[in-house]
Amino acid sequence: MRGLFVFEYPLFADGLSADRPGAPARLDGLPRLGWKEGPTRPTEAAIAMRRRDQTDEEELEVEAKAEGEREAAGAAAGIDAVTLPGGASRRRRGGAADADEAVRPPVPVDRIDRRILELLRDDGRLPVAALAERAGISRANAYTRLERLRNEGVIRGFAASVDVGRLGLGIAALVLIAGRQPAWRELRDELLHMPEVEYCAFTTGEYDALVLVRVPDVETLRDVILERLQSSPAVRATQTIFVLDEVVRRPFVLPLAES
Repeated sequence: MRGLFVFEYPLFADGLSADRPGAPARLDGLPRLGWKEGPTRPTEAAIAMRRRDQTDEEELEVEAKAEGEREAAGAAAGIDAVTLPGGASRRRRGGAADADEAVRPPVPVDRIDRRILELLRDDGRLPVAALAERAGISRANAYTRLERLRNEGVIRGFAASVDVGRLGLGIAALVLIAGRQPAWRELRDELLHMPEVEYCAFTTGEYDALVLVRVPDVETLRDVILERLQSSPAVRATQTIFVLDEVVRRPFVLPLAES
């Protein structure tokens, strides 16, 4: 924009120039703001506005590029896309890929990465703009860090936090299972398809597996243990432990910060 603000003396009350033919003289000498064509210098406010616009454009370009790369990679590898907070998306693999990721080396995370993960642990639907503000970083930086944590397998997905008591599943029990060694794969498949099992892990020691079961009543728990587990050819024996109070239940834990 080119222009120059000038002042003219004197003025009429209607703001017109005193040089108008037949105009009476004016003695107050108040300036009149006018406009003439010519070069001008941008103000500090205009410069700041341009910088903000440029930053927003850069962030949008980063977001669009990341989204395009995710869609292209997902289409090539057959990966399902799931929405992230703020409109981003994550990728999810299943089956053998999960086993491969379990043996990958640890991913180094810094203080900001830890803060992002802590915020998402409290609220997995937190928009990226709010996530960036609470972590003290720019929106573009938040998108970049989220994408890196997803690509490196740190963030595997997002899920709802459900109060199982409100669903009527008020009884929880830990079931220790001693299996028959040649049939451990069959036992694993059976446990994977039991809807009452919330958590399952194969362990060392006297028992081969530990499962967390949630049921609405004792009768249902009895059927799970006697009719389904102990009647399975893959199960040799079981031991049931009722849960009285769940003191700590976190979606995940984080490594201790380096001092």
